[in-house]
Amino acid sequence: MKKALLIGLPNVGKSTIFRRLIARKVKTTTYPGSTVEVSRGVLRIEGEEFEIIDIPGVYNLFFSADNENVARNLLIDETPDLVIQVADAKNLQRSLVLTSLLAECGIPLVLVLNMVDEAAQKGIKVRRHKLEEILGTAVNETVASEGVGIASVSAGLGNARPPSSPSKMPAAIADAVRGLVGLVVDKPVPGWGARALALFSLAGDKATSRWAQQKSAIHGDQVARQIMEDARRSFSMSLDLVISRANDIRAEAWYSESVQIRRVTSIPVLNRIGDLTLTPVTGSLILFILLTALYFTVGKFAAGTLVDLLEDGVFHGTIGPHLKTVVALIPIAWVRELIVGEYGLYTMALVPVLSLVLPVIVVFFLAFGFVEDSGYIPRLSILLDRLFRKIGLNGKAVLPIVLGFSCITMATISTRVLDSKRERFIAIFLLSLGVPCSAKLSLILVILAQVSFAAFLAVFGVVFVITVTSGVILNKLMPAEPSPFIMEIPQVRVPSMRNVISKTAYRSWMFLREASPLFIISALSLFLMEKIGALAVVEKFAAPVVGSGWGLPPQFAESLILGFIRGEAGIAVLKKMVDAGTMDHLQLVVAMIVTILFIPCVTNLMIIIKEQGAKKALAILVLVTACALATGCIMNQLFRWLHFTF
Repeated sequence: MKKALLIGLPNVGKSTIFRRLIARKVKTTTYPGSTVEVSRGVLRIEGEEFEIIDIPGVYNLFFSADNENVARNLLIDETPDLVIQVADAKNLQRSLVLTSLLAECGIPLVLVLNMVDEAAQKGIKVRRHKLEEILGTAVNETVASEGVGIASVSAGLGNARPPSSPSKMPAAIADAVRGLVGLVVDKPVPGWGARALALFSLAGDKATSRWAQQKSAIHGDQVARQIMEDARRSFSMSLDLVISRANDIRAEAWYSESVQIRRVTSIPVLNRIGDLTLTPVTGSLILFILLTALYFTVGKFAAGTLVDLLEDGVFHGTIGPHLKTVVALIPIAWVRELIVGEYGLYTMALVPVLSLVLPVIVVFFLAFGFVEDSGYIPRLSILLDRLFRKIGLNGKAVLPIVLGFSCITMATISTRVLDSKRERFIAIFLLSLGVPCSAKLSLILVILAQVSFAAFLAVFGVVFVITVTSGVILNKLMPAEPSPFIMEIPQVRVPSMRNVISKTAYRSWMFLREASPLFIISALSLFLMEKIGALAVVEKFAAPVVGSGWGLPPQFAESLILGFIRGEAGIAVLKKMVDAGTMDHLQLVVAMIVTILFIPCVTNLMIIIKEQGAKKALAILVLVTACALATGCIMNQLFRWLHFTF
């Protein structure tokens, strides 16, 4: 079976093409030694099989960021037979720089020009046949969101050739590469792999260069060391800049020969809308409209109408009574309680997952996928850059923060896109403090839907103010020069329902697979703690804070305990308390604020330790807990002093 590595810059539609090529049996795993997810699938073309390997986007291959590390390892260790490079047709020159690097390595290549429809709207026409002639390898055009051109990509995999365009490398670099390749040629490295390792040895950062020398078995070789030293002395700047400049020049020449640009006399409606999202006034108005639409779609329809239909009509009205009738036949009392009791598996696991969380989370993922596929999120990054500067971040941090509303754990990992350790610490702290994941948020909306819009505004208004204030304080305590913010703005487009539904189905299934066992564990934990009297002990121990400070019933401690195991499991306990009428609306608002601000779940805590180390993770844990404790006490007293009832 042949292997093909799917590579490209971020946001060029690479994963969409992967999903179009591979209709089923996609295997997604974390690459060993990293947190980078690699997807694999098999494509059959006229009796021949290709394993397609998809990795996150990369801008270059010379540095030691996780994505680049994984891409280089796959190139050398997996020895793919070809590379499928996906490029954005409307921003082609940037992708051609990566093409030039792949050409220098001599890797068999198929170039895919995606989003040609959006390029045409901007008056950009890529002369595909001319580019094929220049490169000497297959070039295909696609509109991946619509499935256009995917068949030609599949058919063209057999025509992959190493690009034959003449190199623009300075003579000293070319001589050094040839010299290093001569030392590598007898080692167990594929033909083009030796040239790739030679380039990485010369131009990579220290970690990359060391890795390449070890892979090619020239680390410590005196001849290799002399070749590299001679090359470095030939230039006044670092070799990575020399090689990058050479690739830039070649990419610019390819672009000028193969791309025609005409003046666009009319601006499509979607382009006008895209421009409006970037201006402060209209952009803020569009954001407000979007958030309002999300509130009514997710907070009212899903968390109200849909949940009521499933919870009251299906589970409590139909399944519950029949199940209790059957369970009543079981002679052992504790088994009956374990199934349908107050802390039973049906009550605390099955019903919360299927009737409370799942319907809301499916609607949320649909809405999130729609916004994501429209190209709006990068524009939101530009719009909020100034605000994020106030809290020590930049617009690039919008991506992890927005992702946090889907999954806090993945958002914590995604903070690696930020440029400094300081920014990553601030972002992870703010994610842990004030961003509820989709499953947790879904149950919060279910509960608040039973109260009032004022309660919704109070909960999220307080959380927003506390989160922003914390960011401002951290920015003052950890001063640093602001990092540059460069982001490619995609075209605004009508979302593909196939893509949105596909993402929603995958994310919903992943939630069920991950959350269901934890809900069961939570139910069993509560059942056991109740039987041995541990719940009473916990409630008594927490009473001074929970009762006197927050003004909440002692049972609220159960919610916080389970929330550490799984956030939404803790709120499921809170939902049970609300249904039982043990809290009034004021108490509920305070409980929601504390729940959102409280420590992250154990899964996310483990990731924080991995990303930040034990000391910083402990600092985040202590600060977040202190903030939740203090805010709960202050808001309880303030609301009562102002006589708020919600």
